[in-house]
Formats: sequence, structure tokens, C-alpha cells
Amino acid sequence: MAELGSSIIGVLSDTHDQVHHLVRVIDFFNRARVQMVIHCGDWVSPFTLVHYKKLQAPLYGVFGNNDGDRFRHVLYAQKLGLSITYEDQILVVSRWGKNMVVYHGDYLEIVTALIKCRDYDAVLYGHTHVPKVERADGVLAVNPGTLIDVTTNEIQGASIAVYDVAAHEARIIWLKDI
Repeated sequence: MAELGSSIIGVLSDTHDQVHHLVRVIDFFNRARVQMVIHCGDWVSPFTLVHYKKLQAPLYGVFGNNDGDRFRHVLYAQKLGLSITYEDQILVVSRWGKNMVVYHGDYLEIVTALIKCRDYDAVLYGHTHVPKVERADGVLAVNPGTLIDVTTNEIQGASIAVYDVAAHEARIIWLKDI
């Protein structure tokens, strides 16, 4: 795979211990030479963190509603020597001239408010498992979906997203295609 670009961010969410897909996603992000990876929450069990040791980009993330033992996540990441920038619910990242906010998405009213406030160039969120890229008044809203193959009739397939910060565009990538 060719390098995607120098200002590309890999975005994932709702990994829910799907290690078989997580390993493939990390390999894809490495081959694409993404410059940063953002996890929008619901990592779930700390044991999955060992797989991020192979990731060749800085990792940022928030916790979701299924990340019960947040203390163990942080402790295990430290034990593994992982450099993960964690925030509990809201993470603001400024890079390449863009301000991005990361929120798990538990409350869609908050997602909508983050978009409408126009303080951010991009709003990255998860929770619904529905992959989506939308634009409203110049604000890019990205939900990468989930690594779970099937959660409802509406959600058929695991997915991630890539955000090209320079072009201010994002796209969904289905795991069946990588």
C-alpha cells in the first residue's frame, strides 16, 4: 500500500475487544503511514492494548460507555510502555492547522452541539456503530463505525475511517476491503 499522505489520521471506535480485526487495522494504519491514530472510545478490555505496541503512530483517545475499568487501561498502557494520550470524555487535538474534538458520542445532542458551535474543524465520534462522514457549515463530522462485524440489520460490516487533514476530507474504509 502506498503512503496516504503526510497529514493523515487513522480513526477507529467501538473496537469492543475484536482483536482479530484490531490486528488488521493496526497493520493497515502502519502500511498507510498514518501520522496519528485516534480512538473514539469503547476499547473495552485493557488486554487489547498489547496489540497497539505495533502501531507506528502516536495514539490518542477517549473512553466510551463500555470502558468500565479506566484505571486499568491507563495502568496497563503504562506497564506496556505505550504512549497513549487518554482523556475521559472530551479530547481536543490541534494539528496541521486544524482543531479536532474527540468524543465517544454517548449523547447525540452533545455531538450536534460540538458541530454547531463551530469551534472545531472536525468532530470525531463513535458509539452508534454507524459509519458516517458528514459536513455542516465547514465542520467535518466523522463516525468510523465499529470493529464488530454485525450489530444490527443496519450495521453490516466492520469499518474505520481515515481523515486527510490537509484536504479536510474523510472516508470510511470497510475492513472487508483491506
